[in-house]
Amino acid sequence: MRIMRLLKTVLRGHITGGLITFLLVISAGEVIVELMRLNQLEHQRIEVVNKLAMMRAGLESEINSTLHLTRGLIAYVAIKPDLDSSTFDLLASEIITVGRNIRNIGLAKDNIITHLFPLAGNEAALGLEYEKKPDQWPAIKRAIELGGTTVAGPVSLVQGGEAFIARTPIYTRSGLGGHLADHKPAYWGLASIVIDIPTLFSAAGVATEKDGIQYALRGRDSLGEQGEMIFGDRVLFQQDSVVQSVLLPNGSWQIGAMPAGGWRVNKVWYWAIRLSGWVAALLVGILIAALLRARSINKLLALHDHLTGLPNRRLLEDRFDTILARSQRRGSKVAVFYLDLDGFKKINDQFGHKVGDGLLLEVAKRLRASSRSSDTVARIGGDEFIVLADEIRDRNGLKQMFDHLLSGLSGAIYVEGHRLELQASIGSALFPDDGADMDQLMKAADRKMYHNKQHGKVYRMDFN
Repeated sequence: MRIMRLLKTVLRGHITGGLITFLLVISAGEVIVELMRLNQLEHQRIEVVNKLAMMRAGLESEINSTLHLTRGLIAYVAIKPDLDSSTFDLLASEIITVGRNIRNIGLAKDNIITHLFPLAGNEAALGLEYEKKPDQWPAIKRAIELGGTTVAGPVSLVQGGEAFIARTPIYTRSGLGGHLADHKPAYWGLASIVIDIPTLFSAAGVATEKDGIQYALRGRDSLGEQGEMIFGDRVLFQQDSVVQSVLLPNGSWQIGAMPAGGWRVNKVWYWAIRLSGWVAALLVGILIAALLRARSINKLLALHDHLTGLPNRRLLEDRFDTILARSQRRGSKVAVFYLDLDGFKKINDQFGHKVGDGLLLEVAKRLRASSRSSDTVARIGGDEFIVLADEIRDRNGLKQMFDHLLSGLSGAIYVEGHRLELQASIGSALFPDDGADMDQLMKAADRKMYHNKQHGKVYRMDFN
């Protein structure tokens, strides 16, 4: 039926509308999910920054407190450059007792190691000439040139193992006999402390991985970004890791961190939120489609006959205004044909409503086929139809239109196996001759149709 075809067209449009809504909501949802993902990554980065800052602060504190312990020894040597071994051992023993990270302490007068504590296990280093150690001399020379403490390493020790070595140049203000005869600072040599790396890192809370975060340290010989790796994976400094500087006397290290496995959100959370967004978008799309469908169906049914799908009286009146305006622009007339089926009630009573409905559908079909595409065929009552036509020049044109409708309605109709002879009464009215508006024209056409019905004039019209 025509009404069903109209409904299908409407439904296709609303499925499209629902799909567009679904895609819009999905797009908005994806933007929100992406913002949430970025927010989670930002929180993750903040957490890494905070934990890295704690590790950096712990390392700075531990290394600087260790270096601070040697200040007294350095000051003593600057005043008493000719200290004997027993005095050195006494001072160094006290420092090592307090300094948990110190493996040994040495003095190198004229860059030759002359004092070591403890000596046991470190005998191989005694008498070492730094200038003859190409792997250590550049760092020592740098400390001398800077005139302050530098932290070198990791260094491979003569006595075995690796450690950081903090070296501080010592300058004296006394003469060779220890008297203050000469106030000009004179380079005496170096004080060095060997810092045990595992102990230092353990005390500072430094590790290559901790609480799901990977760490790496670079800046060998306190060269910061330019220095080689100290521990960890150098990839951490090539990716989007968090990097902070560990400040040292006359230099720095760089410590980098990022989550083990990289920056990523919780997959369960991510897909749960994303799937929830898709489901929500689907439901919203379905709801919007249903609302649009209901709205359009109501509008469609409000303007069309439920059985035939033809325009009803409300839509007919709207069409009349459009057709009237067009005809006035073109200087033509508008015709209204009022058609009523004769004996329709008898057919309904004899054969049932199903046959009656079939008859109405066939009449609607024939009227549409007999009309032009610009005309409007409407059903305004049980067996009453209206044909609204424009481009009618005069009453001759009105008669031609009538003959065309008459030809289309002629012939028997077969419904549900029943042969029905169709008879109808038709009345017509012409704008502006018979009325100035739709209501007047319909009344005029109705009167003529009723007159024809009373006089048995089937398919007849009064053109006078």
